[in-house]
Amino acid sequence: MDKGDPGTKHLESGERRFDLSAETGNCFSPDGHPDEEAFRLHIKENLSLIRAKSASRGDFETQAEGWLSSLLEEIAACLEEKGLSEDAPVIFRAAVDEASLANLDRISLSPGRLRIIFAHAYPAGQKGKKAAPLTNRENIFNAALQLFVEKGFHNTTVDEIATLSGVGKGTVYRNFKTKEDLLEQLLTEKTTEIVAIFSDILLKADDILILAEEALSCWVRFIENNHLLYRLIQKEEIMYKPGGKAMFYHTILHRLPMLKERIVALNAGSKVKSMNFYTTFYGTMGFIDGVVYKWLQSGMGYPLRDELPAILEILFNGFVGEKTSGKRFFIPPEERGA
Repeated sequence: MDKGDPGTKHLESGERRFDLSAETGNCFSPDGHPDEEAFRLHIKENLSLIRAKSASRGDFETQAEGWLSSLLEEIAACLEEKGLSEDAPVIFRAAVDEASLANLDRISLSPGRLRIIFAHAYPAGQKGKKAAPLTNRENIFNAALQLFVEKGFHNTTVDEIATLSGVGKGTVYRNFKTKEDLLEQLLTEKTTEIVAIFSDILLKADDILILAEEALSCWVRFIENNHLLYRLIQKEEIMYKPGGKAMFYHTILHRLPMLKERIVALNAGSKVKSMNFYTTFYGTMGFIDGVVYKWLQSGMGYPLRDELPAILEILFNGFVGEKTSGKRFFIPPEERGA
């Protein structure tokens, strides 16, 4: 994606300049968890390349130690920026093991990075809250979802939620402190489901075009099957959390902190134009929102999935194409200096 995107890192390795997103995108799941096996393989492959180009053992050690140290510094900075520092020990342990196997004597890290590693090496255990009975919780969620959409969040009472869900008002309050807490937990749980769906698609993908088609198709079908939830998250009054101003799609990106890196890695063959990742993401979601709005306004009188061919055609091929229009509105960064 765009080399001007915030968070995109670039490193020097001999005469080779590489993008951290592309270099390590396959070493993390989209939700930010490190794939230790993939990361170890990444280190082994790069150390082998450096060894093959080195004139002597001393030259190899200097180049390899410098490369690995720089890589770890940048990954640590990236993890800290994305709030994923708790996973740093996994990455650094793997790097140290592979460095030892390659007989490298030293890896240089700043004191700040070491502090982060030590801080998260032995995380304190947390006691989870006792889960509410599944049936009651699901019934309350379903009732709240229906009422929030039909009447609005502020016009819905806890008494109405309790009546529609078939439980007592006390049961609602035993599970949720307030109506606001109920809404927050409902959105959190449903967002987790959406993130899990996209994570599964991203982890299985090995081609960026197939990934794009499957992800877009999956999202459209999810909206069709969960139109009440979609309508709820689109309501202006709950799109922004009090004090936080966090939009729903921003929340999705936050829950998939390595989404950009994963996509950049899959785009190694440059099948997709190098446009700003965030502009592309929000623009695509906004376009689909418009199509869904038309569907909702029609009373959902036809399957939303019937819109998929038109959605994919426009997003993949545009309206007319460059040859017909005679114009090129966007030039990728790598071509601007040519």
